[in-house]
Amino acid sequence: MTEFKLTRRQAMQRVGGGGLALAIGGMVGPKTAFSQDNKTLRIRNDRDIERLDPALRGGWYDETVMFAIFSGLVRYAPGDEWTWEKDAAAMIDDSDPQHVKFELRQGIMFTDDFGEMTAEDVKFSYERFADPEVNAVYASDWAALDNVEVTGKYTGIIHLKNPFAPLFTSTLPHASGLILSKKALEASGQKSFTAQVPACSGPYQLAEWRPREVIRLTRNPGWTGPEPYYDTIELLPIGDVTSAETAFAAGDIDCTQIAVNSIPSYEGSRADLVVKPALGYSWIGMNADNPKLSDPKVRRAIQHAVDVKQIVDATFGGAVNQAEGLVPPPLLGARDNVLYGHDPQKAKDLLAEAGVSDLSISLTFGTNPDILIVAQVLQVQLAAVGISLTIRQMDSNTMIAEAQDPEGQKNIELIIEPFTTAPDPSWVTEWFTCDQIGNWNFQRTCSQSWDEKNAAAVAETDPDKRAQMYVELQNELEETGAYVFLYHGVNAWVSKPEVNAVFSADAQWALLRDFSAV
Repeated sequence: MTEFKLTRRQAMQRVGGGGLALAIGGMVGPKTAFSQDNKTLRIRNDRDIERLDPALRGGWYDETVMFAIFSGLVRYAPGDEWTWEKDAAAMIDDSDPQHVKFELRQGIMFTDDFGEMTAEDVKFSYERFADPEVNAVYASDWAALDNVEVTGKYTGIIHLKNPFAPLFTSTLPHASGLILSKKALEASGQKSFTAQVPACSGPYQLAEWRPREVIRLTRNPGWTGPEPYYDTIELLPIGDVTSAETAFAAGDIDCTQIAVNSIPSYEGSRADLVVKPALGYSWIGMNADNPKLSDPKVRRAIQHAVDVKQIVDATFGGAVNQAEGLVPPPLLGARDNVLYGHDPQKAKDLLAEAGVSDLSISLTFGTNPDILIVAQVLQVQLAAVGISLTIRQMDSNTMIAEAQDPEGQKNIELIIEPFTTAPDPSWVTEWFTCDQIGNWNFQRTCSQSWDEKNAAAVAETDPDKRAQMYVELQNELEETGAYVFLYHGVNAWVSKPEVNAVFSADAQWALLRDFSAV
């Protein structure tokens, strides 16, 4: 078994002890005791669930639930480094990287009497990503798959058409590697699903979902793996991080992600604080199809008008560094400089060359309070070169729906929607292909040549060559003028001192099946 290991350049910061600062309120004793006595964990999910189908999932807010209710052959291991460990697999052999052998643990049962997990379920789950009727959003995760050969009830071989570097970094351990019940999905009569899960196979099952109120998970009685600590987990979809922090201070939830600006408030408090460098990326995207932004000179002018360092310092007070590209360190392919930096005079000259003197544009973004600060600083910077910026802040789900709708996308001019990623650069660039227009390519940039280079980078197994390919891909995106790279950021969480909270290496995902009491 080959284990990938990616050491973070910054160590986890974990703070405990002391008394919870009065500035952020006190945790209510009775509520805390009640939660633990009944072995119920209440945790914030920063969005409501949308799609729990591995091929069609929305994002980390879905994946947090999916990692608890489904099993994959392998999973991301808890800790500060990106490693994987066996999950449903009793054995996995990648000594031949294009023909990966596996054997399932026996006795993994699907809920609702859909029987034991077998190699047929693995074959069904992975091959369905290529089914045009499924129309998988994450089809690229299995683009190299030829077929899954079933060699026994519990054994099989994953055959790849060509080398595929991300197989053990961002496909098998991630949500695209989760295994569904073939019988359950076929019994539903549907090719895919959203939040109505046909059957679960993880330590938890989806017991109740009240949209915008609560996602309730309970123990899966047929689970035969390591026993989870909590009987019930309630995920509360709280979009506004300030509201989540207020709920935590009042004792209403046991664990929540917090804003970067709030980190100093929790240092030295009774709350257990975890801060990790994020495998995320934020940028200002420009809709190249919008008439106001169709001229590359106008887009380039906006690139030169933005002072990224000033924005990042104003937003995070020095706690976060500006980004030099989309790929976050320490992933291979991270850049060390931008091509078009802050130059307000150049911005004015380009606007003049384009014959634009009274440009008025809007910036659309979700409820993240950090991005509101970004928007306010950006507004001042653009005004300095003669561009008027209108701020359009809205519910994040509403914003994404508008950006993906053929008619709604016409309202998108500038947009900020932070993405999270897996520990492989292919997951960073995949969303900017021509095929992703209408899904996640909000800039609507399209180049067949770029797409071909992106596909070639996935198949390259030499790390140095592959890193250079991703640098060049980012260079070409910046050349379009439709991207201004902002920051990668950090992920910060607080939990009650009696909760042993467990996260992925970048703290993007709360690994719910691993939570316990201290």
